[in-house]
Amino acid sequence: MIPVTMETQTLRYNEGTRMSQTQQKAFRLENLTEKWGFKLYNLIFDLPGEKVNKLNNLVIKEFEDILSQLEQMNGKIDTLVLSSSKPGIFIAGADITMIQGMKSPEEAQEMSRYTQKLMDRFEDLPFPIVAAVNGAALGGGFEFCLACSATVMSNDPAAKVGLPEVLLGILPGMGGCVRLPRKAGIATALDCILTGKTLNGEKAWRAGMVEACLPKEDFLNSVFKWTKANLKALQVGKRLAKEPKLGGMGGVMGSLLEGNPLGKNVIFKKAKAGVLEKTKGQYPAPLEILEILKTNGISCGPKLKGSEREKTLIREAQGFGKVAATEISKNLIRLFFLTEGVKKSQGLPQGKVAQAKSVKQAAVLGAGVMGGGIAQLFAEKNIPIRMKDINNDALAKGVSQASQIFKKQAQKRRITQREYLQKLNLISPVLDYTAFQSIDLTIEAIVENMDIKKKILKELEGFVKDDTVIASNTSSLSITEIQSGLKNPSRVVGMHFFNPVSRMPLIEVIRGENTSDEAVTTVFQLSKKLGKTPIVVKDAPGFLVNRLLMPYLNEATWLLAEGAPVPEIDEAILAFGMPMGPMELVDEVGIDVGDKVAHILHHAFGARMEPSPLHAKAVQAGRLGRKVNKGIYIYDHFSKERRLDSEIYQVLGVQVQAGKITKEEIVDRCILPMINEASRCLEEQVVSHASQVDLGMIMGTGFPPFRGGLLRYADSIGIQEIVNKLKQYYEKIGPRFEPSPILIQMAEKGKNFYEV
Repeated sequence: MIPVTMETQTLRYNEGTRMSQTQQKAFRLENLTEKWGFKLYNLIFDLPGEKVNKLNNLVIKEFEDILSQLEQMNGKIDTLVLSSSKPGIFIAGADITMIQGMKSPEEAQEMSRYTQKLMDRFEDLPFPIVAAVNGAALGGGFEFCLACSATVMSNDPAAKVGLPEVLLGILPGMGGCVRLPRKAGIATALDCILTGKTLNGEKAWRAGMVEACLPKEDFLNSVFKWTKANLKALQVGKRLAKEPKLGGMGGVMGSLLEGNPLGKNVIFKKAKAGVLEKTKGQYPAPLEILEILKTNGISCGPKLKGSEREKTLIREAQGFGKVAATEISKNLIRLFFLTEGVKKSQGLPQGKVAQAKSVKQAAVLGAGVMGGGIAQLFAEKNIPIRMKDINNDALAKGVSQASQIFKKQAQKRRITQREYLQKLNLISPVLDYTAFQSIDLTIEAIVENMDIKKKILKELEGFVKDDTVIASNTSSLSITEIQSGLKNPSRVVGMHFFNPVSRMPLIEVIRGENTSDEAVTTVFQLSKKLGKTPIVVKDAPGFLVNRLLMPYLNEATWLLAEGAPVPEIDEAILAFGMPMGPMELVDEVGIDVGDKVAHILHHAFGARMEPSPLHAKAVQAGRLGRKVNKGIYIYDHFSKERRLDSEIYQVLGVQVQAGKITKEEIVDRCILPMINEASRCLEEQVVSHASQVDLGMIMGTGFPPFRGGLLRYADSIGIQEIVNKLKQYYEKIGPRFEPSPILIQMAEKGKNFYEV
């Protein structure tokens, strides 16, 4: 046992012995008794050499040693406060590499039980514990909080709590599936655990998940004062959090729902229906979470103890083991690391460094749906933006587009009415270039016509600063060509948003032949500030995403031409895991837009990109897609619900037959051309690595994350198998399926896109 004096001091632990002050450890214990007049100790988590506190094997072992020490301090401590010295971070959760390395369900279950037992010991310490959360407490970090007697949060925006494990294909394995429903009720717990959402201090307090939300100023001292004021209540285990809204509504009805088996069944049935609607059953973790909570039968109430707690935690550990070792979880974790890599990147080749320009004011040229969406995004992030067009009607449409998005956010209480008005006022609709001299970045989002774009940008040059970055939102036109004729082509870069701007997470940053590193990194860093995921791509026809997406959409339309019914095409691809069927996506993109891009790619790449003639027939019939409420499907003007109009077959001149083409062939013919084209993109250095293809396809098209991305999926099938299938379809159909030389070489050498 380490002797603890009444003086404020720092104790460091390792295997139960006092460490030299020169040895850095993750935890230190401060005795604050003299200052606060009661036996108050502060356990500070500060992982050396890291920006965030996370739970890795060494930290967990050190924490186990500290627990042994604390368990012997009965009578010497009135209250222990757990805090972090990392700015903006309490505990970010478990080290994901530790989870990624688990090879079997048994190994994962064993790790879960080990950490659960540590949390049990922490919860059972002979004095109350208060978590002082002034930053992110996510996953295992929030499970630490749930094991405490109370959690006090800061109102700092960085302070968040949540259990986002489901986003990685796993579930809370340190007691979260047991302690959160016990504290906040079943409905609230399901809402948090199944969605992985995070809550700030105010929302967490209102949900009954934390005991208090205090001002961020002088936060830790405020926690100590709160602890002293509530000491007696803490010591007897009195509930200090708000009463939860049982059943998601509170009151008598909520209590009735959660208070009896029939009511609970209603909650679980509704939750399962929501999960299946969202995931199509492709993700096992949310379904396992439902089974754990249902099997354990936990209701809101005091903390569980003894055998009842152990039984429920064992069930949680079993569920954790079941999902943590799946390939789905591994793929979602890989995706997490890809997005984390973007956060650390400047968007430049390895070894290159450039200073990104700070964008304090921006402008967008063009006030259509895309221009209005871009303006809304900038305003949402509190960046003033001027929106220019040639007449007031166009500007009104752009402002209306932005306003509608903000209104929806206000209706969902993501922003207040006041914030809605403040943000909308950051958009300045203008008819000329007045005040453009102060703009740091201008985005061109006008009609997709090379001559018009070049004319407008040449005009723009005379009204902006010499160092203003000029970005084009083109989806198909050459940035190198757009640059030509400008005085300073180096500052021109592609910034390709995907529609709808407010929802689609990807931005393609396109480097033209003359684009500078400064322009690239400025747009790359700005994209992250806007909450998007950027990838840098070479200036090539279709760039990356459209170049891969168009063969997919084109082939779906060829399948229709051959007699596959529209519903069968969409249903096969939905079952594969895409968020919408290709025929529906054709309508979303706009059949006229798709036809135009298809011809651009056909011109660039020849017979393998031969467009289906059905696109042109639909355009001639005025069936342009959702934007005119009529395309492959018919859309209700008010509800926007879609239905299939059998007339479309007559319009397109096709005869369909149920079951004429198998589901397997539909999937193969839609997906294999994308893999084939992706191999060419890598060979041509459109992007530098398979991971960029996968990130782009997941973020830009919704390619199923559980499959790991297009090229992870290709590796899971096997390159030789893909080449064999392409050859079969090539013999049957023609050039659209001719295997690329690089794909054939990979098959011959037994290589994958991701070499292990």
